[in-house]
Amino acid sequence: MKSLDSSGNPIAMVQSLFRYRSLVDQLIRREIAIRYRGSFLGVLWSFITPILMLTIYTFVFGVVFKSRWRSDSTDQLEFAVVMFAGVVVHGFISECLTRAPSLIVNNANFVKKVVFPLEVLAWVSVGAALFHALIAMVIFAVAVFIWQGHIIFSALLVPLIFLPYIVLVVGLTWFLASLGVFLRDLGQIMGIVSSMLMFMAPVFYSLKSVPEGLVPFLYLNPITFVVEQVRNAAIWGRPVDWVGWAVYSLVAYAIAWAGRASFVRMSRGFADVL
Repeated sequence: MKSLDSSGNPIAMVQSLFRYRSLVDQLIRREIAIRYRGSFLGVLWSFITPILMLTIYTFVFGVVFKSRWRSDSTDQLEFAVVMFAGVVVHGFISECLTRAPSLIVNNANFVKKVVFPLEVLAWVSVGAALFHALIAMVIFAVAVFIWQGHIIFSALLVPLIFLPYIVLVVGLTWFLASLGVFLRDLGQIMGIVSSMLMFMAPVFYSLKSVPEGLVPFLYLNPITFVVEQVRNAAIWGRPVDWVGWAVYSLVAYAIAWAGRASFVRMSRGFADVL
């Protein structure tokens, strides 16, 4: 296993991504190919699954339950589209967190390879999840166009909104991947945590329906801010909260730095355990 930079350099994680970008790209492609290997439709499933989800949401919530995101709305598609934005944001972090605890364990053959940089496995895991999130976002954009008849210009800000979210998820992946080597039950725990993140964020409901005193607690959930800003930018055409985005970015970077630092420290014991 290649020795990792443990100097505490706050930009080391960005340097590692840039230094090994070719390797990361190859491993992401390999990860996606392996996931769909042997299936008849292959990578097309990454398109089919979110389309089916959106169709089911539209039927169940728009037709059966007649749910409306806004009380004055009469559009059956609105609730499904608005909810789908939250589902996409949650799906990204859920895929990463549930896979993170077994990331090193499932790639134990890399641990004893002197020249292999283990830290890139987190980037690979997040990159593969981001691939699926991007496809879901394309389908989301198509659904918005069908619903509203146009796509607002501010929707172009969604990638920028996602940027600190990606950094935060990478940090959490580093931490969970290293801890998962020593605590094998962590994989089961993260399944529960993923469900909690979904229901303790405005994925299936509007923040306006939450008692005012509880809203600040929901913002402790890392997906709440992202869900709200994605909806503001891509659906409602409201201004992005740039102050909140800046604060979120600083917190995300701090978590990523701490996650990598813990990965570096714990990686010294991987070979002994595996």
